[in-house]
Amino acid sequence: MSARNNWNKLAQLDRIRRQGAEPAKEQDHMVKLRQASKRRPMSKEDLRREADRLIAAAGGASAIKLQTERPAISNRNKQEEFEGFPAAQRPRIRPEWRGGVDIAVPPSLVIYADGCCEPNPGIGGWGFVVYRDGAEVHCASGGDLDSTNQRAELKAALRALVWAKANVADESIRLLSDSRYTVTGCNDWRHKWKGLGWRRKSAKAAEKNQVIANLDLWKELDAALVAMPLKLEWVKGHAGIAGNERADELSNIGRQKAVGPA
Repeated sequence: MSARNNWNKLAQLDRIRRQGAEPAKEQDHMVKLRQASKRRPMSKEDLRREADRLIAAAGGASAIKLQTERPAISNRNKQEEFEGFPAAQRPRIRPEWRGGVDIAVPPSLVIYADGCCEPNPGIGGWGFVVYRDGAEVHCASGGDLDSTNQRAELKAALRALVWAKANVADESIRLLSDSRYTVTGCNDWRHKWKGLGWRRKSAKAAEKNQVIANLDLWKELDAALVAMPLKLEWVKGHAGIAGNERADELSNIGRQKAVGPA
C-alpha cells in the first residue's frame, strides 16, 4: 500500500472514529499508521487533513466561528459600560492595525512628542500632543532657526515633560517618542553621563571622546525627569500611529512658526 493510500486510510478511519463507530479490528492498524506518521515530515496535504480533524473535534468550523463573532469595539471607545458583563459577553477590543502596528491611541493619559529639522542642521520644529482616553486634550509646538533633528527631538520631549509637571504632576502618564536617541538617552545614557561628571567617557579618555552632544538639553531633561520620574517609550515613526502622526504634524507647524509668515 502506498504512503498516499496509508494516509487516506488513516483519514477514513478517523472519520469513522469521530462518528462513534470505529471498528475494533482496525484499531491496531490505525495505531501503526499514527506511529508511522510521527517518523516522517507532514506534507501540506497531511497538515490540511490534521487541521480538518482538529476543527471537527472542536465541533466544526461553525462552532469556532461563533467563538470569534462577539462584537468588536475600538480601543478609542470607553469600556466602563461593559464591566458588569460576563467575560464571554463583553465586546472584544479591536486594535487598529496597520502593517503589524497598533495605530490607535492607547487609553489613559498619553503624550506623544516629535521633532523635525529641514535641512539638518537647519530650521527645526518640535511638537507634542496630549491624549486622555483617546481624546486630544492639549497640544503645543515651537521651533528654532538654528537646530538639528536630534535637538528638535530632545526639545519636544523636554517641553512635554515641563507641561506634564505643571499640569498633571499627580497623574500617571506615558511619554512616547519615535527617536531612539531621545528614549535611550533619557532612560539610560544620562545616568552614566551624570555619574561621570557629564562626560561620555572617564577622565582618562581623550577629550574628544568625553564631549556630549546637546549637553545643555540633556541637563535640562535630567532635571525634568528628576522632577517628573518616568521612562520614555519608543514608538515607530511614520507608521500611521495616530498620536505620532499628530506630533509630527505639530513639529512641522512649529518649524513654520520659526520660519515666519511666507
